[in-house]
Amino acid sequence: MGIRSVVTAHSREIGTNGYPVLLLMLVAGSAAGESDLNSGSLVSAKLTPAALEIDDARIGKIIIDNRNIFDPADPSEDRWLFRMANTLHIKTRPQVIESQLLFAEGDEYSKQLAEETERILRTNHYIGDVSIEPVRYENGIVDLAVKTTDVWTLSTSLSFGRSGGVNSGGFGLREYNLFGTGTYVAAKYKSDVDRSNTIFEVAKRQLLGSHYDAAASFSSNSDGFERQLQVGKPFFSLDSRNAHGASFLTTQRTDTLYDLGEKVGQYEHDLAYHELSGGWSKGLSQGWTRRLLSGLVYDNHEFSAIPDDDLPQSIVPENRRYIFPYLGFELMEDHFETVRNFDQIQRTEDLYYGTRFTAKVGYSSESAGSSASGFHINTSYSNGFQAGKKSTFLFGTQLGSRIVSGNAENVLLSGYVNYHWQQSEDYLLYVNLNASVGANLDVDNQVLLGGDSGLRGYPIRYQTGDSRALLTIEQRIFTDWFPFRLFHVGAAAFFDAGRTWGDSPVSGENLGLLRNVGVGLRFSSARSGFGRMLHIDLAFPLDGGSDIRGTQLVIEAKRSF
Repeated sequence: MGIRSVVTAHSREIGTNGYPVLLLMLVAGSAAGESDLNSGSLVSAKLTPAALEIDDARIGKIIIDNRNIFDPADPSEDRWLFRMANTLHIKTRPQVIESQLLFAEGDEYSKQLAEETERILRTNHYIGDVSIEPVRYENGIVDLAVKTTDVWTLSTSLSFGRSGGVNSGGFGLREYNLFGTGTYVAAKYKSDVDRSNTIFEVAKRQLLGSHYDAAASFSSNSDGFERQLQVGKPFFSLDSRNAHGASFLTTQRTDTLYDLGEKVGQYEHDLAYHELSGGWSKGLSQGWTRRLLSGLVYDNHEFSAIPDDDLPQSIVPENRRYIFPYLGFELMEDHFETVRNFDQIQRTEDLYYGTRFTAKVGYSSESAGSSASGFHINTSYSNGFQAGKKSTFLFGTQLGSRIVSGNAENVLLSGYVNYHWQQSEDYLLYVNLNASVGANLDVDNQVLLGGDSGLRGYPIRYQTGDSRALLTIEQRIFTDWFPFRLFHVGAAAFFDAGRTWGDSPVSGENLGLLRNVGVGLRFSSARSGFGRMLHIDLAFPLDGGSDIRGTQLVIEAKRSF
């Protein structure tokens, strides 16, 4: 949808290509300055969105008001370091923001489209605060200001993490907004319990101002490689009428079986997964979107033993290859709310309360090159609701399975229930229960529980089975502490309890219910688009064997509290 008249509120600042070392530690984010859009000739009529819709207002000028990282009009941000960051930062080009708008000059004003556009813009790593506001209304014509705030998007990272008694780390360079074009590029090295990786990535949304996306990555690993390419046009909005795309993945790696946090078996795994997909919809109607889905999948797994492997288990999965077309259906309700201090600290969050259901069914034929003839089923459902003004429930479930020769294989049913109780602006009680129940699982689909999967007081991948359950109770504290105006600080006290049960490819000891308690700090970058929150937790196990340490230090980056 083109924009026929777009006014830029401020002249675009051209940054330099150099980034001094002192700024590489900056976490950039949203600054809350006052706009000059309500001064001069742009006088707001202060009409509400509902009033504009009742008046059948049409959109006149669209003003792209993209602000820099820090607001020099704010005395607390008028410092030489912040001014230097603004000077060196290349602001997002107005046309990048403009290409994501769901409305154009001459369209009827729609509160729903304005709010959905805000949500779309907030999904970008290079944008912090977003608002779309009417700034002038006259003779049935409303001028809109699209106000955004850039965040710092260049990172030279030196990372370290610790979870379940195992260290991870890495270093690299990544940029989410290359030359202000919204292009992501990265070169990085990371090492964890499974492997070390040298990774190169590039991604671009809205190619050439369209709604097409593309992404590619290549990873050279200590145990193989991974290559991935994706290109296509997704359902960009709730009212999108079609989507299509292609994805290609090939990887060669060593997979490991675990028991009590120790490696007990390994095998080589060559994987090729390719998919062509398409979708059709009549758009948003009376608050609901219905979509028909179709596609073609090539899913090939080849396994082999590792020569001279001295681990106690010598289990190698059977090769399998499935080629199948599929048909599907998606139902999605338009029901979003904006919240703060929910899963993030002092950030606007888009919370989805609506009903969403997706189902896909495919059929593979042995005569067409598949390992066996059968059905391939994937379904998911999610919903949410508010219980009073302070309580929120979010829940969902997902089922994946193959039905081959009348037998159900690789069946995994997963579900979760989240409860948030907003005790006050600064305190929130969070409760999460998630569980997975499996049957006839593939050997390479191991259900694990440990320090890297939510049971913070125990080693990684400590317990295994074909089913698991985990309960987390967390008291969250959101503070107003804003050190150096770069990051927000929070804290938590938590209790985790979980267990696994059922069949496992390794005949390890099942220790039953495991529990831990702990406390932690949270550091959320307010000036960066990296979308990560640093967790530093001390967890104290209450169960387990004598080999379990009395205290586990957990340091990791997550996307939420």
